[in-house]
Amino acid sequence: MSTESSPPVELVDRRILVVGASSGIGAAFVKAAAAAGATVCASARRLDQLRSFCAEVGATALGGDATVPADAKRVADEAAAAMGGIDLMLYAAGYGVLQPLADTDPDTWLGVYEVNVIGANLAAGAALRHMDRNGINAFVSSRTVEDANAIFASYAASKAALDQCIRGWRVEHPDRRFIRVVMGNCQPTEFAEHMNMDLLGDALGAWGAQAIPSGMMHVDDVGKALAGALAVAMDHPDINSSEIKLDAREA
Repeated sequence: MSTESSPPVELVDRRILVVGASSGIGAAFVKAAAAAGATVCASARRLDQLRSFCAEVGATALGGDATVPADAKRVADEAAAAMGGIDLMLYAAGYGVLQPLADTDPDTWLGVYEVNVIGANLAAGAALRHMDRNGINAFVSSRTVEDANAIFASYAASKAALDQCIRGWRVEHPDRRFIRVVMGNCQPTEFAEHMNMDLLGDALGAWGAQAIPSGMMHVDDVGKALAGALAVAMDHPDINSSEIKLDAREA
């Protein structure tokens, strides 16, 4: 077996917009992409936190709420103006709440669909106008679509809706590339802070009974792996890399 280390990810001259970049997977990807030489614009609602983070990693901070059409358009316009175009838009924003379906209230349904579906589509539509044929819109989806996690159905349903929208983008714009990123469990992120932790024990018990894998990836490893996979996709524009799956290995 070769003992040589993997070649470093190369993203020099790539122009990347990350939406949902102040924490978690989005922030880890921004850090990895910037370290690999990309020009990165990072967008999130929490501008003060975003500015501090971007100053550390060498990215440009753009405040905005992806679920607001005017913000989505402005962020894409400002990113394109700053970078001279967009080669990749990664939508990494995500929101989920633990609630049994019988107890899932309308505000929860609206919240998860606003962030996970509406924001993703607004970001893609805004970025697409600044991309050439080789540009990529990538979206962080979830393994929960296939797993059907109990007590987490509103989140899984919103990601399933996102997946259907990705298929819609492909048929409406067959000359462009849209990548679904199927994400397994990773930590540390701020995602769990909004999940309704009072039900976490019940959820974990249910997921164990469903035999859903519980392995966990480190978010920094996810950011680096995703940067590498998307670098390959950008380096090979005549290949349609429609899906990337990242998941933890079982112990």
